[in-house]
Amino acid sequence: MNHTMLSLPEMTTTPDNSSGGISPLPSGAPIMLRGLCGFAQPYLRRTQYIPNFFFQDATLLLIVSGTLGLSNATDELIVDNDDSLLLVKPGTWANLHKTPTGPQQCFRSYYLTFSSELLECFQRGRPHAEPKNLNTVQRTPLDTDLKTTLEWVCNSVLSADISEDRLRFRLLDLLAALAERGLAFNQYQAPSTASRVRLMLSESPAHPWTAREVGRALAMSEATLRRRLSEEQVRFDELLIEVRMHHGLMLLQSTHWSIIQVAEACGYLSRARFTERFTKRFGYLPSSVK
Repeated sequence: MNHTMLSLPEMTTTPDNSSGGISPLPSGAPIMLRGLCGFAQPYLRRTQYIPNFFFQDATLLLIVSGTLGLSNATDELIVDNDDSLLLVKPGTWANLHKTPTGPQQCFRSYYLTFSSELLECFQRGRPHAEPKNLNTVQRTPLDTDLKTTLEWVCNSVLSADISEDRLRFRLLDLLAALAERGLAFNQYQAPSTASRVRLMLSESPAHPWTAREVGRALAMSEATLRRRLSEEQVRFDELLIEVRMHHGLMLLQSTHWSIIQVAEACGYLSRARFTERFTKRFGYLPSSVK
């Protein structure tokens, strides 16, 4: 491995906010902490192309092994394990090309996201700051201080002994370290209806969501929800499928789960139905990701 490798424990557990404890998960399972952050360690042995991947939240990417190609209408770059971080604005669509390289012939990365609530909290605490808004995608050198701060945060996310309050301060410290380098994510703006729906669905992709249930949770009727989504040129069922397929892709990249386990985690009781949806979305079978 390249010396950019952070010192992280194996991902075998994830906090369970409902019980205050931890729940066992396969090694590498993604973690999502509502209102704070998300964290995953994608690992691939095969080259993979991902068309139109959606970065819902502000994201930090560190390529530990392999090469990442990223392109969209405004950006095109190639990143490898060269001691740099990749910062992606929330709401960014991009085509990704992941290529295994190095002695172990693998692709591995750290994928850390910041919630909109956390960004809003950070920006409220810096009323007089005038950071430069981040381009859609930007890369920055991973110096010693930034590497130490990032390692501190990632280990805190993985620790069952760190409270959410302490983790929040550590995440804010990482955002401050980036701001000191002239890097800041978009100023917080009220989310669109589609982004609010997407966030709700992504918190529990396996749940049998209906437009009526989501509308009620967002304090509007089903008809109002569908009308607002239509105004944003989005349909509820399309959003649900998209969220589930992104979740399935991340699980396939970062866990040892079987296809049927991934399908169930995405709300599908039928492996065949999940495979059909996944293949239509990405252009290849879920088994080809393993």
